[in-house]
Amino acid sequence: MFSKFLKDYKPNSNFALITAATMMALLILCGTATAATPNFAMTGYATLEGGTTGGNGGKIVEVSNFAEFKQYAEDLETPYVIIVKGEINTGIKTFIDENGHVATSGTETTYGELVQVGNNKTIIGKGTSAFLNRVGLMIQNKHNIIIRNIKFTMSDVPISKTDENKVIAFRNGAEVILNDPDCIAISADSAITVWADKKKQASHNIWIDHCEFYNAYTSNKDRYDGLLDAKNNIYNATFSWNYFHNHHKASLIGNSNSDSLRHEITIHHNFYKDLDARTPMMRHTKIHLYNNYVLGQGTGNGPNVRYGSDDYFENNHYAGLSKAIFVGDNGVATIVGNYYEGCANFQSSGCNSKKMKISVNPGTTLTSKDTAWVTYDTEIPKGTFNPKSIYSYTADPVSDVKSLVTNYSGIGKIDISEYEKGTKIDPVIVSSSSSQPVVESSSSIETEPVVESSSSAVEEPAVESSSSVAEEPASSSSEEPQHLTTSSVEYTISPTTKVQIFSVTGKLIRQGFHSEQAQLKAGLPQGTYLMRIQNKTTRFNVK
Repeated sequence: MFSKFLKDYKPNSNFALITAATMMALLILCGTATAATPNFAMTGYATLEGGTTGGNGGKIVEVSNFAEFKQYAEDLETPYVIIVKGEINTGIKTFIDENGHVATSGTETTYGELVQVGNNKTIIGKGTSAFLNRVGLMIQNKHNIIIRNIKFTMSDVPISKTDENKVIAFRNGAEVILNDPDCIAISADSAITVWADKKKQASHNIWIDHCEFYNAYTSNKDRYDGLLDAKNNIYNATFSWNYFHNHHKASLIGNSNSDSLRHEITIHHNFYKDLDARTPMMRHTKIHLYNNYVLGQGTGNGPNVRYGSDDYFENNHYAGLSKAIFVGDNGVATIVGNYYEGCANFQSSGCNSKKMKISVNPGTTLTSKDTAWVTYDTEIPKGTFNPKSIYSYTADPVSDVKSLVTNYSGIGKIDISEYEKGTKIDPVIVSSSSSQPVVESSSSIETEPVVESSSSAVEEPAVESSSSVAEEPASSSSEEPQHLTTSSVEYTISPTTKVQIFSVTGKLIRQGFHSEQAQLKAGLPQGTYLMRIQNKTTRFNVK
């Protein structure tokens, strides 16, 4: 349009002189108007075999607490678009010591949880505040899942040391030991003991886009597990425009040399910053990594090609690492068009004192600029896998990668209005029971007596029972009585004593600390309730 104006313009007395400065301003405005946000459409493996649609066509529900989120995310098959609003955590407070174990004092935190995501789900954050805090997602033998625009962390999640660190949750009056403290774990190995049978199950058609993942550096590298891990039969997945930072082991794909199942993932336009390793680490993979930016501070490792892998690295930018694209166990890869910014300004001692090690294909020639920053670690045989034969895509020039990724990865960069169009419903909690089996813990939780509250609710003598809390299956819609035990033992009260409120049929309604007892009772509908403080239970009425 501006070029047409120049062509048609003829000076006359009715048109003021256009100065050079004005002309330049118009040119800048014209260029700004035509500058476009990158194309954030789904690309790569997730588009294959019918594509990945998530909850498209299903009902839309906006959730703002853990019970609501769990209710819809764990539905096995029903398509839902689940819009996450604000921070979601379990809301059950506790303390941990320096090792992450539950304690009576120390760092205040909340118990963790792991949510088993069902098929045909879109989980998308609203605005810039959607945050799953110490709530991890597990995708186990599931398909057609989209996760976008959400921040994740397991920082300060309570853990129990078994063979590995495991998340501790608090369900139905007891601590429960769950699985690894991953932010997102994708797998396909449930209830299978015969290796040949593992090929019969898979997690596939998954898109994880514009999310943020982080934990914290600690002296114990195993304090947390992965930010985004994928194990066993995982294919038709795309991880794009995500921001991974401040963690030891970012992403593991293929859990061992024996995990020889499919691992077919497109990883593009992700920002990996200040990570120690696994960006990602890959076994038995056919992975396409393009336009990613991996940034260290003179330390840390880039992607690691391991046993059975044949990967394709294209137009990625690696900076400030100890190693970039390194190999082991006879993995192979095709390495084209990448840029290596060795130590550059990341080390005060100068680039030549510690060069970044890289792996290259035979016949690669480094320029003089490269050799000032990097050195060969090893030559890696060129692979045969080429994504161009599988799906269409356009890789951005490597010179643009740093700017694109730092500006557009992570949360708050996408318009979610398309996900808000359709049939909207209000969240309804059908059951508060857990779908996971309760595992009793030997933690330091204290059992303590009920102390009278100033609430208007009237408390009555405890209900006697001879058994511990029984758990109702998640799929049940009935309210079978839960048997609540009492005790005549004297205890010492503290503000952090756990408090739970049940219906008279034993359905868990609310839980929190003893210091929050009045708030827990506030707003309850008229009726009779049971309040349990550890294994002492009293009945009270709300009038």
